[in-house]
Amino acid sequence: MKKRYALSAIFALTVLSTIAQADKTILVLDASGSMWEQIDSKPKIEIAREAVKTILSTWPADQDLGLVAYGHRSKGDCNDIETLIAAGKLDAQQMTKTIDGLVPKGKTPLSAAVKQAAEALKYTEDKATVILVSDGKETCDKDPCALGAELEQAGVNFTAHVIGFDVAKVEDQAGLKCLAENTGGKFIAAANANELQAALVETTQAPPAQEPKPTPAPEPVPSAKITAPKNAEKGTLIKIEHQAEKSGLEGHVYLYANGKDESITYGYVRPDNDGYQATELRLAATAGEYILRWKDAQEQLLAETPITVTEAQMAIKVPESATQGTLLKVALTAPDSLEGHVHLFAKDKDQSITYGYVRPNPQGGYLDAELRLPIETGDYVVKWLTDRNELLAEAPLKVIDSEIKLEVPASAPKATLVKIGLNAPDGLEGHVHIFAKGKDQSITYGYVRESPVKGYEATEITLPATPGDYEIKWLSDRNELLASAPITVTEADIKLSAPEQIQKSTELNIVLTGPDGLGGHVH
Repeated sequence: MKKRYALSAIFALTVLSTIAQADKTILVLDASGSMWEQIDSKPKIEIAREAVKTILSTWPADQDLGLVAYGHRSKGDCNDIETLIAAGKLDAQQMTKTIDGLVPKGKTPLSAAVKQAAEALKYTEDKATVILVSDGKETCDKDPCALGAELEQAGVNFTAHVIGFDVAKVEDQAGLKCLAENTGGKFIAAANANELQAALVETTQAPPAQEPKPTPAPEPVPSAKITAPKNAEKGTLIKIEHQAEKSGLEGHVYLYANGKDESITYGYVRPDNDGYQATELRLAATAGEYILRWKDAQEQLLAETPITVTEAQMAIKVPESATQGTLLKVALTAPDSLEGHVHLFAKDKDQSITYGYVRPNPQGGYLDAELRLPIETGDYVVKWLTDRNELLAEAPLKVIDSEIKLEVPASAPKATLVKIGLNAPDGLEGHVHIFAKGKDQSITYGYVRESPVKGYEATEITLPATPGDYEIKWLSDRNELLASAPITVTEADIKLSAPEQIQKSTELNIVLTGPDGLGGHVH
């Protein structure tokens, strides 16, 4: 769809206000295993369910809606895509029941899911819109960017709006963003439940779809004025007041760098009785001279005013060095109301390794951001980036080596329970796995738990019932190897004795002989 829309940058379900002219829409919902991850102690799948339910209550009666989900039936299956509700007149009760029944399990075949939804809408024959909600990148060897170009070329009037829910890494956003842009749609990132709730407010205020009317003769541009601070610190949130001789004007307030004709960001203008609500706008992260411009819904300039974005005291505090694999706390110093994420980069690299959230402290300032450090030692940089990927502050960090060891017996009888000692700095996590020697598939694993006193509790693992050479490996939650040790699983004298004959319905006594530590059942 080629028409340009001004959308909220909070959560992509606001794209519902942009499809007023769409005949049919399918929502493609991510139900992969990662949707069990939590934001502010609440699973992402629950946040998404609540968001969609709110959308249903304001869905236009004349717009068809369908539902496709993926990753909800099996693990590791790139074909786990299902059209749960065909596009048609909305049955909100059926849609709610269907979404509540989704149980996240599997992978993220988002490209194939969008293609299936497009085909269900007969996108090569009719106007069609797909709204994709995904909390991660494609994991099934498909190229969302190439798919977007394919759908745009073959479609009559096809549009894909893409919601990156808790997708903070720039490289993970790339494919999602390209899919949307190649079809003329919008990519919007949403980081938490509060942003979802704010987006829902915007959606419920979307104007109802109307039949096209003849274009009236242009009216004179009404006299208007906007008032904003003359100076404000970079990256902060400002409020802009509106005055106009005419009530009911809408549109947006845009921020432009002096001498540039492409806006950096924008905020909504909302009428309020005979006046206007203040517009909130987040300033650029680069100091300099800027212009605020109020434009109406037809992009006519109503008013403008200059603003100077000043430098601000922004800093992130980290130790000069920290131990590999540990949890790093990053102190944030900056003016109130900033946002974004704290990322970790290898020195001189532009790909984020991991990130932590920026959260305000109820008592003032910011809570520490937390980053799980990589296992690979070396020089790194911690960067505070805005949601527009602008740099607010950075600090160097050296990840240093540490002694991480497993205490594993050289051998143990098959099928027995062994205790594995963990010697490492405090603050590590992950699981202890057992692998057949030379194989890369874990057979079973045990949990890593810190001791209430010091160090770690011993991890318990039941050995395989097949003798041979194995490896015990301590892996982080990012599947990085922390430590390993060999173990030989030996044969064991395991027997059970029972009488050859016994009367029916009588109690049978079975004698079990074997090394200590065996488990299981006698069937």
